[in-house]
Amino acid sequence: MKKISSNTRLIRNILILMTIFSLFLSANIQAEILTKDNIKIDEEANQDPGDVNYYALIIGVEIYGDHDFNEKMIKYADKIDDGAKKMYDLLNMTENFKEENIKMILNENATSEKIKESITTWLDDREDENDVVLIYITGHSWKIPFANRAKGHAFYFSYDVNTSEYSENAITDIEFDTCIDTLESEHIVVIFDTCFSGRMLAVRQQGRTILAAGGRYLFCPVDEDDNLGSGIFTYFLLQAFSGIADINNDGWVTAKEAFTYAKMPVIRFTIWQKFPNFIQIKPYFYISGPQIPYLYDNHLGSVKLIQYNTTM
Repeated sequence: MKKISSNTRLIRNILILMTIFSLFLSANIQAEILTKDNIKIDEEANQDPGDVNYYALIIGVEIYGDHDFNEKMIKYADKIDDGAKKMYDLLNMTENFKEENIKMILNENATSEKIKESITTWLDDREDENDVVLIYITGHSWKIPFANRAKGHAFYFSYDVNTSEYSENAITDIEFDTCIDTLESEHIVVIFDTCFSGRMLAVRQQGRTILAAGGRYLFCPVDEDDNLGSGIFTYFLLQAFSGIADINNDGWVTAKEAFTYAKMPVIRFTIWQKFPNFIQIKPYFYISGPQIPYLYDNHLGSVKLIQYNTTM
């Protein structure tokens, strides 16, 4: 009888475990599996939406000034700014976000300096402690090696990132936190649809809710899909914001409601449509597991984020 090698046995066992895990999550990946009858939200929002203004900054980079870097990240260079544009369009259709209170910066406009200025000047000049601030960020991020941990845990690639040294002109989680600290708002929601977004640990502060598309240690890469036309996490968040995630039927989608709605479809989709996912960052290839979003909540109660239009 032919013996099975230890490596073959290991791969077989991993596949068996993944199959069991997948079956447990169910094969139905459509968003309609989540209804207002089977999602439970534990806490109500605690701010009075009538007393606040709503501001949003949308950031997306898929094309970089460094062409060599574009070649390295070719796997993802087609749906990032589509997701940002869809988020911008949706916010403009809501009842609580005014067009003049929404700013979107994409690609060549999203340099490190302009991203920081948009937070520390454009947002800071407008919001106050009672207002709600939404910062949506999509693009490429990477972990910071342990040897350089003093710089932070992860960094976001701005348009002017330097291929030879990823940290040059990239924005670390510590730098993001420093920028956000300039804001007076006590109701800040940050959405990271980026790889290693769960490692943006420095951003986790009081008064903030962080919706991260990827994990901290495991299942960190995130992905987009041609059929969805955006990042997978963004796709399901957009559905949530359209009103389907409003569990208590109060006309608002909170940050927690949106995350609760989106999390399981993202996991199912990446298992059934993407696994095993081969990621190309030239000249290397990586295999990633399912994408598992994480919620980091340091806000008292849930933030009423989207007052959706019933015609959306």
